[in-house]
Amino acid sequence: MSETESTQTPDDFETLIEENPEAVANLLERLDEEGTDVAALLNGSSGEASVDLEAPGQSPLSDSIDGNEEELAEGLESLAQIQRTGTLDDLLELSQVASLLMGAMDDEMVMSLSNLGSELGGVADTAAEEDVSRGLEGVLHAVGDVSEEEPEPVGAIGFAKALRDPEVKAGLGVALALVKALGRNVGNTEDA
Repeated sequence: MSETESTQTPDDFETLIEENPEAVANLLERLDEEGTDVAALLNGSSGEASVDLEAPGQSPLSDSIDGNEEELAEGLESLAQIQRTGTLDDLLELSQVASLLMGAMDDEMVMSLSNLGSELGGVADTAAEEDVSRGLEGVLHAVGDVSEEEPEPVGAIGFAKALRDPEVKAGLGVALALVKALGRNVGNTEDA
């Protein structure tokens, strides 16, 4: 502590009490509960119950403050800044919501979420297979191509004419193969 910090005038204490009455009251109550002679401490007398903040080893807090005053001041300023901007209140609300969510989660919910995660992992593994990935990529490109231009409505005669187009024939072949594979996989699922 510097000379100016350790020798505060009574006016400084009065200002402190006026600005933070609840905090000062809480401090005095805590000191009284610990058996500290608050009157002797405030009067500056050197009774056994007074606290000498300059004595090393007095408390872990005073030991950690020594030599770290600048960092402590910067930390308190940062805390004050997030308090002024309302961020501290937001963080407190967020922690309360997280606490409520953690309290609301029961074993059944955890198991359900775990099973959902496993199923999604299985879908991701299947989608990552080279053949599946290549097929999905082709389908997505085709959807993109169709989306670029608006398709014209087609009747029965237009459909019959379109069947002569080699691209339509190739697409129908893929669609039929996909329908066949779907039927095969649905049949396997029902049998299992």
